[in-house]
Parts: sequence; C-alpha cells; structure tokens
Amino acid sequence: MTVQMLADLMIGLGRSVPIEILPERVLVRTNETMVWWLPAREHVMFFSDRGNDPVLKKMNGKRYPHPPLVFKVRGNRLWVRALKLAKRPNAETRMCVAPYWNCYDNGEVCTGSMKIPRERSVAALEVWQQSFFQSEFTHSSGTRKQTRFQGGLLGMWQSLERRKEFPGKYLVELPETLSQFVNNHDHSKRNEIQPGQ
Repeated sequence: MTVQMLADLMIGLGRSVPIEILPERVLVRTNETMVWWLPAREHVMFFSDRGNDPVLKKMNGKRYPHPPLVFKVRGNRLWVRALKLAKRPNAETRMCVAPYWNCYDNGEVCTGSMKIPRERSVAALEVWQQSFFQSEFTHSSGTRKQTRFQGGLLGMWQSLERRKEFPGKYLVELPETLSQFVNNHDHSKRNEIQPGQ
C-alpha cells in the first residue's frame, strides 16, 4: 500500500455517505446507521383482527397518543425505544421499552406488513415512521414487560383512546442509555423481509 492508495481509499469511502442537511431530530448519521427521535404525538394505529377479536376490531384505526420515540435504522432493520421526557436525548439518556407489539427485547421491530424504504438518506426517516405506524400490530414478539400499566399492553392502548397525552409512568425504563442503544446492532431476532417486498 502506498500513501496515495490510502488517500484514494479514504476519499472513496467519504463519498459513500451523501452530503445532507441534517434535521434537528437526527441524532446519528453514518453510512450504515441512522438514529433519530420523534417527539410525543398522536398517530392512528392498526391492530390485527384476524382472530375476529371484537376488542381489536373496535380499537383498529383509531388515534392514540404516543410517547417520544427513538428510531434506529441499520440496513433493512428497524429498532425503536421510548423516552420518558419530551426532549432531544443525549448520550446518557435512559431508554424505555417501546410499548408496542411486534417489538423484541432488544428494540428490533418485526417488520411483518411494513413497507421497507429503499432509500438510505435522511429523507427516508418520515417513510420509516409512516411504515411503522401504518403496519398492523399483531403479536408481543416475546418482550418480557412492555408497560407498567396494570392491565397490560392491550389494556393500556384501550385506556388511551380519546386521550391527548401518553403518560410516561406507563413506560418501562431500561438500564440502556442512548449511546448503548446506538452502538448495539444485535439482530438475533431479525425478520428477513427485504426492501420492496
């Protein structure tokens, strides 16, 4: 390897990440990973009612308040965590379990009916979010404890209908910090769906 070869290699690597203006919500952007946060807001949710469950049918397609969230995308995989405070997190901010079905203990989302964006730029962040919220929430994915609400996850979402704010007291706090979440790429519970499928 010559010095010139190394310089050419470094220049080539630098070109693999497009030059972009980063929105304030972006926390991390590398050529492989994007991490951003989403302030608390209301979203419509869709629950699978394949079992003809009258409770899920009644809940389906309604607006619910959601906590602040942190999303991470690496390749075709999506992870999500919740935040207790409605402000931009820093490296030491403690993460909470995202109170959703289809999420594993490590925060990875079982993408099931989600449409995976092909684009790998910050412009795709909104598409990832829409895809997450427009998919059907179908199963617990083995997460041990998803909420501190006494009636469990289904009871929690039922109680939130017509409310404007998500109560932070329902969140399960983790020992994991934002920095640890960003650097943990565990995908042992991954879903093999590819973009565009």
